[in-house]
Amino acid sequence: MAGNDYLIVEPSPTIIPLPEQTWSPALVDYSVHPAYRDLVARPSAGDRAAGLAIFLKSMAVLLVKRLVRYEMIPNDVRSDATAGGRLKMVGHALGNMVSRPRERAVRVQQADQTTGRLGRDGIHVVSVPDADFQALAAAAEPQFDELNRRRAQGAAGKRAFDDSRGRTTRKEQQALFEVIERVLKDAGVMDVASAYMQRPGRVIDVNPQINDTSDTFWKDIFPDTPPSDLPGAAYCHRDASGGDLKAIIYMTDVEPRNGPFSYVVGSHRMHIPRLDDLICEANDSNGLAGTDARSRARFAALPGKFMQKGSFGNDLLPTAPLAQDIARGLWAISARKGSIVLFDTKGIHRGGMVESGERRVITCVIG
Repeated sequence: MAGNDYLIVEPSPTIIPLPEQTWSPALVDYSVHPAYRDLVARPSAGDRAAGLAIFLKSMAVLLVKRLVRYEMIPNDVRSDATAGGRLKMVGHALGNMVSRPRERAVRVQQADQTTGRLGRDGIHVVSVPDADFQALAAAAEPQFDELNRRRAQGAAGKRAFDDSRGRTTRKEQQALFEVIERVLKDAGVMDVASAYMQRPGRVIDVNPQINDTSDTFWKDIFPDTPPSDLPGAAYCHRDASGGDLKAIIYMTDVEPRNGPFSYVVGSHRMHIPRLDDLICEANDSNGLAGTDARSRARFAALPGKFMQKGSFGNDLLPTAPLAQDIARGLWAISARKGSIVLFDTKGIHRGGMVESGERRVITCVIG
């Protein structure tokens, strides 16, 4: 576990954890939302057919991914297109099918006894000593330099989320993976993660990320409608993946306007029926969760049960009970560089919404 040189970061006592509740489609009422209600009331036959076809295809792909626990296969294995790489991919998939994890509900229920803040709040934050941070910064510098070059080639204000994120593999950046694993272990993060998952945790993916004020993907919602204030839950979502935990490492100091990662304390305890969870994930991965006019029209034409998203925050009216619960429980984590934010990805959260300066982080998937 972390030693005395590691600082545990706590949420403000004014934050009220999300009350225990069950997710349902009714939590986001599209029939009354100004950007959806007319589309819901009068969907076209073409949108019905297109939306349903997109949904069913993505659901079929998702079921296969869940069967083999796709996100738990390391990126260097998933991206290897050689014959040997494909065989290795099959081996990982078969192994994942045989070794199924315990149900998430059981993990959350038992976590209080063994993982403290992660079990209680869904999130655990710790700051590491400067020496550990400097070693990590040196190992990550080439990846951030490359990411900066790639960002410079894109048009400011038109970047998608993935345009600001790098993707590394253990095979190509072995030294970076080793430094990250050592830092996470020394900080006690891997012990906490392993106890929460009830199996030995390991680093699956490592993704450097840079964001600044030229990134507008988080606020470019409903582009065909008159400008309006962002909803309080804007950009809030639950991850559309089968990954269990993520660790975000702050590589720069993050203040309130620098895009702090935000988490709704206690939201990992929200009960989500398995079918609803899959529907949300399918729509987040197939484009129907988008807020542009065509995506909204096709989404609104889906059968009512299928009108669900993991990335629901942009659609949540301020008067909705869930929006008010989120406002009371949202912890925006301002912290110094070298801080590590470990969280359950199925809790409600949002990434950095940068209003000033630049934010650099490394996001690690732990499975």
